[in-house]
Amino acid sequence: MTRRHVKFLLSALVLLLVGLFYWRSTQTKRVEHKQENKTYSVDSIVPILYKDSSLVEYEGILKPVGIKNVSFSIPGTLLLGDFSLEVGKTFQENDILYKLDMYTLYKDISAKKKELKALAERLNQEIAIDYGSQSDLWDSFTSTLLPTKRLPAFPPFIKESKNKKMQEFTEAYKEVEKLEESIEAYYFFAPFSGTVLSINKKIGDQIHVEECVAQIAPFQIYFVEFKIPNEDAFVLKRKDEVSMIQGNKQLKGRVAKITQKGDGPFSKVECSISSKVSTIGQKVKLQLQRNLVYFFVPYHLVRSNALWIYRSGRSMKIEATILAWKKDAVAIKELKPGDLVLRKSPKSRTISCK
Repeated sequence: MTRRHVKFLLSALVLLLVGLFYWRSTQTKRVEHKQENKTYSVDSIVPILYKDSSLVEYEGILKPVGIKNVSFSIPGTLLLGDFSLEVGKTFQENDILYKLDMYTLYKDISAKKKELKALAERLNQEIAIDYGSQSDLWDSFTSTLLPTKRLPAFPPFIKESKNKKMQEFTEAYKEVEKLEESIEAYYFFAPFSGTVLSINKKIGDQIHVEECVAQIAPFQIYFVEFKIPNEDAFVLKRKDEVSMIQGNKQLKGRVAKITQKGDGPFSKVECSISSKVSTIGQKVKLQLQRNLVYFFVPYHLVRSNALWIYRSGRSMKIEATILAWKKDAVAIKELKPGDLVLRKSPKSRTISCK
């Protein structure tokens, strides 16, 4: 065997070994690719557990529901009603809170009634009318037509009379009737049972039309608005009983409304209070006993309010409720101890985490 033959055999052997190595390498990659289809490595983080069982207080301002201004539709001099009013005093529905001086009005009514009485007597003398069965009714009407008494009911048969003097009497009666109807405008009747919130005018002051004399509100419908972090507001529900402090007084109330402002860290919580004597604008503190357990995760892992986690050997997508913000992290309610939060969504339901 010549040197040339030996060199050829060695070259062929080298090529054969290179071919075998390449084939083995290709088969290994195919197996690894199949395995990667079954398990997919995804980086994960361990969420930070947060616990808090402290007692916290939040401050709000006492406000009444249904504030009403005490005012009159006519001008006049302010007088006392059924009793003297002061801030914080309670009253009942239909109590007369204030009235206006009616001396001039009563003087005009009295004068008009005297004129009406004289006209009725003149009719008896000047008009020869046979009242027949209505004579008793007419006599009763004229006898009760007095300046100091309420105007008696108008006899219906007079309305049917075509006598001009009877028509003149009818017009005079309507004028007095209109004056007596205006008396109601001189009184302010309480539209509900409630509390006096403020007094703006003194007895004897001259007031204008619709000028605010005082402010009142139903005494059993007060509420306080609080600005509360979401992690605390989330544990409250509508109609829950809550404890509040007004000065040294302990108050009981209920959650009336919870409003979350967009994606911000705070919620607006309105609580109603049952209190007969309260001062508008006074500070009230809401007491909350925290019993919070939640986890903080980097905020960028929450995508469209969803979060990919690894729990009990499998990956899953959960809806995330953000309770609080802390720098670049958010508190999530739905996480459980042992959960891992995935940095990216897996391609398969089964994964292995680094």
